[in-house]
Amino acid sequence: MLRDKWDFEYSGAQLCEAAAKRIAFHQERLKWWKDKRQEVMAQIRTEGLEINESMVLAYQNPKSRDWVDSTQVMIRSDLKQALIECQKKLSEHTERLSDFSGWYLMLKANPEVRKSLDLNDWLFFFTEGGVGPETDIDKVLAGLSWD
Repeated sequence: MLRDKWDFEYSGAQLCEAAAKRIAFHQERLKWWKDKRQEVMAQIRTEGLEINESMVLAYQNPKSRDWVDSTQVMIRSDLKQALIECQKKLSEHTERLSDFSGWYLMLKANPEVRKSLDLNDWLFFFTEGGVGPETDIDKVLAGLSWD
């Protein structure tokens, strides 16, 4: 048995439906990450800024007052990391939404076409978030319908 060489036939209509589900998934995730980003930004504004002033400002000598470099404003590192994660996820879901929107339009225009899908193609269209090296396969399998 050469299961790595297996292909399965799907109609354009079936693939279009799968792409529509993936679009809905990525729209939901995009909205969640936009909301999370707003939450993190609000937290940064209220409690996430740290201001360090140089000791040089305490002296009265005008030469010692370095107004340009005397104050540093920093974002708390945990909030900075949270913001970076939000922006990364927003980028990822925006890109995937664009990909699946293109597939949806093409497949909607060609519902009768038949395509052979290998395992990677099937995973692309029919699993939430796809499967990669960090994927918890049990979560993927739990989300599948065995009917």
